[in-house]
Amino acid sequence: MTLLLAALTTLALADTVKFTGDAGFVNTTGNTEVTTINLGNKLEFAARGWGVTQTFGLIYGRLDGETNTSLWRAGLRGDREITARVGLFVRSEYDRNTFAGIRSRFNQSAGLSAQLIDAERTKLRSELGGGYVWQRGVAPAPDRDFAAGRAALAFDRFLGEKSRFSQTVELLPNFKEGDDLRINAQTSLVAPITAGIGMKASYEIRYDGLPEPGFKTTDRIFTTGVQVTF
Repeated sequence: MTLLLAALTTLALADTVKFTGDAGFVNTTGNTEVTTINLGNKLEFAARGWGVTQTFGLIYGRLDGETNTSLWRAGLRGDREITARVGLFVRSEYDRNTFAGIRSRFNQSAGLSAQLIDAERTKLRSELGGGYVWQRGVAPAPDRDFAAGRAALAFDRFLGEKSRFSQTVELLPNFKEGDDLRINAQTSLVAPITAGIGMKASYEIRYDGLPEPGFKTTDRIFTTGVQVTF
């Protein structure tokens, strides 16, 4: 809540604001009834030495009238530069994925980021930090609260004026239970259609070394859709 109020205050004083929205939709009827949507947004703004990023994502699907996918994610992040290549970050994240046994999970963390490569077309950033997780499972899965770490790499390669290839990987160890290591990796490609509008394809792998009882360790998610930036 404190981070949200800080973000709203900073937005009111923002020097720059950038919005990116993603949307995809699939619907079939006849022999098989399938509906799938994916929605997302990223709001970035900067003011008084802080860069703030708000994100939201939803993947929802129904097959033959029954919901078979429901993944909700939201996040708020603040970055402050310490030197030209090193910065401080604070993050507040929420996700809900009942089909992986997670009713709700809140993750608060902070740490340092370092810009390893900062060329015109190629960017590589590393992050290292830690925080605390409040996780609520789908019954009869247990609830878990634990200290956690975070190590991440984010790579961006600009293929043209508007085309971009991105790869992110993050490791999220549970300091309370060593087997509970989560790994998230996402590969995405954005190609422009016209000014401010592009096509985006994304492939994500979500691994949980200690999944909730009865659930698998790995989810793979492929999405495509339109991206709008202004």
